[in-house]
Amino acid sequence: MKIADIGNSELDFRQTGEARLQEICSRFGLENASYAHIDKHHNVVHGCTTFPDEWVRHYVDNDLVLVDPLIRFGAAMIAPIDWAVFDDQREHAPLFDAARKFGVGLHGLSIPVINPFGERGVFTVTSNLPRSDWDALIAHILPALRHEAQILHLLALDVIDTVFNFPTDSLSSDELDVLKMLASGLVPSVIAKQTGHSSRALDALTASITTKLKSRAIEQAVARAVSTGFLKWTEFFADPVAEIVDTERRMLCGGIVRWSGRSHELISFEDGRIVRSLESFHPIQAQDLAIEFDLDLNEVVETVGNSSNQQVCIRYLKE
Repeated sequence: MKIADIGNSELDFRQTGEARLQEICSRFGLENASYAHIDKHHNVVHGCTTFPDEWVRHYVDNDLVLVDPLIRFGAAMIAPIDWAVFDDQREHAPLFDAARKFGVGLHGLSIPVINPFGERGVFTVTSNLPRSDWDALIAHILPALRHEAQILHLLALDVIDTVFNFPTDSLSSDELDVLKMLASGLVPSVIAKQTGHSSRALDALTASITTKLKSRAIEQAVARAVSTGFLKWTEFFADPVAEIVDTERRMLCGGIVRWSGRSHELISFEDGRIVRSLESFHPIQAQDLAIEFDLDLNEVVETVGNSSNQQVCIRYLKE
């Protein structure tokens, strides 16, 4: 069993998941919370957490997922597990003692969750309240915590299914061509003329793309294909020259393309993909970016942030 951080995927479940976990902690007065999706088929655990970074590094570096009873029992049980049951177990007590020393929380409750198709996860909350207050709190909020566990489980399944099981090989060459044309902004009538397909055939291809990419509409299918990196925005323009990242969110927020002559245009991304590494990017102020490419400063500020002094990172695609 190994750990895969969903936050390192192109779709940012970590931001979505951690934000929800933090809100849950604030709403119920909890110390920390985490969610782990247990994929027994691929022998991997995906997750997000508010646990201290030091504990997360210690947990990962020492492969504690291999001995964590919450992962083992969470893959088989349906009843909530109070961490206190492990305090007298020689095999497991050291793990929970270490978690407490790292500031995870004095008390913990883990709630296994399962959907109708058998996928399992474990939602955990912790607290530093006195034991009696902790017991009273859990008795009061347990139904709400079960509900939150289901929501987190569905969030995780959507991201995992999209990112880790993205059906790129299932698209035919015709479907892929149509998907790229739709992503580039061409309307169906133009696509039909360029491909030679009848409107009925194009509708069938579009429906097939939507089904295969597990989307409700073609717009969602295109968004998933772009946000996962399956389709690159640079494929839709003849002369892309740079891409820009919001350094705070580590998200691709725009690209710069060159038209005829020396004219440049800033392409804004409403929901850009997460950038895993900034090593190939260079910092630049929004104002300097506008000057370098002769762009409208207000448009640049609207794309990258709220201030002309906002720092972003740029990667030049062509030297």
